[in-house]
Amino acid sequence: MSTKNDTLDTLSNKELTHKIKTSLAKKTSLEYLLDNLLVISWEYDLAQAKFTAVSSGTNKVLEYTVEEWTHTNTSSVMIHEEDRKRVTEYCTKETGDGKDHLIEYRIVEKSGKIIWILDFVTLSRDEAGKPLKLFGFILNINEKKQEQLRLEKEHQFLETVINGISDHVMIIDADYNVSLMNDKVKRRLEGRIFLDQEHPKCYEIAHYRNTPCEGADSPCPLKDVLENAKATKVIHHQRCADGSDKFMEIAASPLLNKDNACIGIIESERDITQYMKLTHELKEKTKLLHYQAHHDYLTGLPNRALFMDRLEEALKDTKRHKVSLALFFMDLDHFKVINDTYGHEMGDNVLKEVSKLFKENTRENDVISRLGGDEFTLILKDIKHKDEVECIANKFINIFEEPLTIDGKDLHLSISIGISMYSGEESTADVLLHDADTAMYKVKGNGKNSFQFSS
Repeated sequence: MSTKNDTLDTLSNKELTHKIKTSLAKKTSLEYLLDNLLVISWEYDLAQAKFTAVSSGTNKVLEYTVEEWTHTNTSSVMIHEEDRKRVTEYCTKETGDGKDHLIEYRIVEKSGKIIWILDFVTLSRDEAGKPLKLFGFILNINEKKQEQLRLEKEHQFLETVINGISDHVMIIDADYNVSLMNDKVKRRLEGRIFLDQEHPKCYEIAHYRNTPCEGADSPCPLKDVLENAKATKVIHHQRCADGSDKFMEIAASPLLNKDNACIGIIESERDITQYMKLTHELKEKTKLLHYQAHHDYLTGLPNRALFMDRLEEALKDTKRHKVSLALFFMDLDHFKVINDTYGHEMGDNVLKEVSKLFKENTRENDVISRLGGDEFTLILKDIKHKDEVECIANKFINIFEEPLTIDGKDLHLSISIGISMYSGEESTADVLLHDADTAMYKVKGNGKNSFQFSS
């Protein structure tokens, strides 16, 4: 059995046909049909300002009887007090303009229950065209209206939530259409022209493009989420008109339907340009600190810490590839005299110039370092013959055959070199360094400006 809250559109064609046939069989009149359908039909006399006829089945739709509808005082207070002015003004205007119309409003039942109805109104005119009567149909739309209001409330709540988010937020379907956006995104639309002004695409709004995002600098989060059905985060790198760089972080989560299928994404976008700038600066500072911790501040050569690390690595490679390694321990001759005579600034300039000459005469895979003062070390890798070592030692000694001219002064220097060799025997970096140091001091004691192998 149908209930009071049923509406006309809940009847199937079969049910409606049955009611029509039944009504025609019983009374062969439209009156019976209207009385039994869940619709209130009514007639309103404009001159009397009252309902003059209401279908007898009115109490199947609402709680009021025909007599209560046609009672002027009762019918006027049926309309909810919050809707009364709106309904009266709207209907008066439409009737005055001679227009048929429809309107939704609330009725207060006798029990106090509030019901939403939809009222269809048409006009009857005299020969001069002046409205005489109104005729209408009322449908109970309470269930559908309550559902609509619930959805609107949810929508408003969702808008309130996303408008409170400082990021740009959009809900995007599988065709790049934006179904919902927060105020921050809406401000992007002001004064802009799109291919479809009513339905701009996400890439048009956020990225000022006419085609979907793609490529390493602008990966598409929608495509990623649709393919993998899981949240993703991408960074867009944009080159601005002034040549500056802009970085946008986009987080996208799957938008699922009731069947748990992904039909789009919930996307939030934030400008992380400043963060990327600070991150880059931090990385550069970290690199600088690491460099400073492992390099000599004056010459830029590896310091003792980095030298020992490189020597350990070289020893491992030597054992692995079964080749030899040589270590030079070098000390400048006569440097103290120059430092004492011309001052520390001249001494620093000498060390920088000597370091430059050492680097120019060092093979690409070898390691030249400054241990401190005027002491330097050189790691020679992949040594096949002792003759190679002697050749390189002579090359370094010959650097100082001619005086160094620094700040207009000719400075005479030479170098003493101690050499230790490693060719697979059990030894350590510390032992090799000690042996080369000992050999260097033997050269110092034997007249300097030469080289000697450790015994």
